[in-house]
Amino acid sequence: MYKTIVYFILLSSSLYALSTHQEENNLTVNIKSIRGLMGTNNPIKHSSGQIRAGFIRFSENDSSPNNAYALGGHYHLDTKRWNGIEFGISVYTVLNLTTHQNTSYINPDFFDRNNHSFIQVTEAYIDGTWLNTTLKLGRQILNTPHTDSDDIRMIPNYFEAYTFKNSDIKNLTFELGYIRKMAGWENGVNPASFVNIGQSFGTKDIDGLYYASTTYNGIKDMSLSLWFYHIIDIANIWYGEIAYELHPLDFLDTTFGIQYDISEQTNIALLGKQDAKTIGISAEFASEILGIHLFTAYNKDFGRTGASSLNLGGGALFTSMENQTLDALGEAGEAWVLGLGYHFSAIGIDGLNADIAYGHFASTKTSNNKVNELNFIVEYTLNENFSLLGAYASTKFKNSQTPKNTQFRIISNYNF
Repeated sequence: MYKTIVYFILLSSSLYALSTHQEENNLTVNIKSIRGLMGTNNPIKHSSGQIRAGFIRFSENDSSPNNAYALGGHYHLDTKRWNGIEFGISVYTVLNLTTHQNTSYINPDFFDRNNHSFIQVTEAYIDGTWLNTTLKLGRQILNTPHTDSDDIRMIPNYFEAYTFKNSDIKNLTFELGYIRKMAGWENGVNPASFVNIGQSFGTKDIDGLYYASTTYNGIKDMSLSLWFYHIIDIANIWYGEIAYELHPLDFLDTTFGIQYDISEQTNIALLGKQDAKTIGISAEFASEILGIHLFTAYNKDFGRTGASSLNLGGGALFTSMENQTLDALGEAGEAWVLGLGYHFSAIGIDGLNADIAYGHFASTKTSNNKVNELNFIVEYTLNENFSLLGAYASTKFKNSQTPKNTQFRIISNYNF
């Protein structure tokens, strides 16, 4: 652990040295997977709320599908700042509209662990901001590579966390955090409750997760970030990413990404051996004039246990799709994704976007461990208040007892 901390400090110091030779302050360049494009939560400030309606249908092979209909939303309130300090609170509710349906055919992704409606306080925090320093304590939304909101169901993921951010050094942002509990649709126990993150990882209670990061934006059109996670009694994770924007033509924008994700077990290793060494590359070509976006990504793991599954959310890898991710193979493998999107604003229909993506996931150890997934996504944003998203996924497994499954979901939001 001591050696790991030293490595992080040395790498951060290198970025600091680089920052002292740069004069421009640039914006962060972001890269998102197909999953990430659909799952980013946008917090609403001050006295605001959202009403959300959702439908999901899932089927495997020729068996009867399960469905869910839900209505929900949240109301958020934060105070005005006093000496840099504000208080925030959000209350979230989800209503099960399938109460008269056979419980065997209710999709569980929307509701609590008993497929019931629920209400909970999802945010309750103290936020202190002084110049370039922010300290946030309590229940909150997080979006880091391995802990994120992944907002693709009725309720996103929330965390009980204590976070610190500072950007006093030009072009450098430092973050520190400690996470104790998690709520939301991916907490692994009960979406309606904040549970110890050890349970979310599939083991017993642990003393939490610490993380630290450094992000550097001092090179024009480029972002570099380094993250370190220490999950007590489970593993250490290193994640690094480089993103670069290039504008070769007036009508063409390109974004390239490189990522590296490493995990190794630590202390008593409650989840056993962890040996992930995953690289990734991505490229996006976008023309707003033509309305066309082309996205491609590739990941490969060289470790002995496969890509890291230690994610509280959708995960960090570029190739993550609606359902399938590289770590789901359970062993070392590789994946590639190709996506095509069209923005109908190019022909005068503002707010309407459509995407299609195809991904291939294959073990490099077992020849019959292969998965293909096809995604269709349509999103319509009428204005800042109303949006509608529909997503279809068809996933096929080679030589599996479950050779195929399909999923269709619709989520509509009204912000007020």
